[in-house]
Amino acid sequence: MKIITAKTKISELIKENSQSVEAIASIAKPLEKLKNPILRKIMASRVTIAEAAKMGGAKVEDFKRVLTPLGFVFEGMESSKEETSHEPRPGWLQNAPKEDIDFYDVRPIIDDGADPLKEILHRFKEVPNGKILCVINNFVPTPLIHLLKQQKAEDSFVENISDKEFHTYFLKKKKEEEPASETADSKVMMHDAAHFDEVLSRFEEGQLTKIDVRELEMPGPMQAILGELETLPAGNALYIDHKRIPVYLLEELAEKDFEVHIHNIEEGNVRMLIFHKK
Repeated sequence: MKIITAKTKISELIKENSQSVEAIASIAKPLEKLKNPILRKIMASRVTIAEAAKMGGAKVEDFKRVLTPLGFVFEGMESSKEETSHEPRPGWLQNAPKEDIDFYDVRPIIDDGADPLKEILHRFKEVPNGKILCVINNFVPTPLIHLLKQQKAEDSFVENISDKEFHTYFLKKKKEEEPASETADSKVMMHDAAHFDEVLSRFEEGQLTKIDVRELEMPGPMQAILGELETLPAGNALYIDHKRIPVYLLEELAEKDFEVHIHNIEEGNVRMLIFHKK
């Protein structure tokens, strides 16, 4: 018997009973990504039951229903529900006039089987400094929150409208920062062609390892990139041809000592350069 709460990490459930993966995946389609070993490694150690419920557009009670037969015992269900349902809006959102918020519903894009990341990044780029982008989705886009906070999002807030509707607000920083290639503290930097080539020119041909992961099936691209980074010598860089901006890879690298430089050329064509942060 394992006692758990809404704050228990998914990784703890899996460690206790590997059947937890299939049980959780059965709750909602967004949670099926836990079946992918790479995505599971990234998400499980960072996401609690309450957060996973939000991501899947489900309730903590749904987790109780599928995990209890596996020998898990929930405690503090009522208090946990209260915590996840009534978080107050931050001051910057409470005081924001509606005309300062750009509402962007990405559910139709997802329903068509496409990834809305490129459109979201473009939309956020167009938001004036100090204003707000609200991404409307049917789950909490946890990796997107981490990615935009590494860009120009000063803060974020998730509002649970209903079981199938979540509003994620991103407050854009008021002041324009230095160009990405000159921002020393950033770990993930988006570039135009000129800035990307300037960073690339810092490395001689012998200092570059080049891989093309555009034709690999998931999770092949991520596995290939992480494998190369494990043996990447200091002072060298990994050059990658990718077909998309890999959000889950960026999430994985967020806690590691790497700089990531990205040039999103067009749909299906992304250049990346990764090297140890000095």
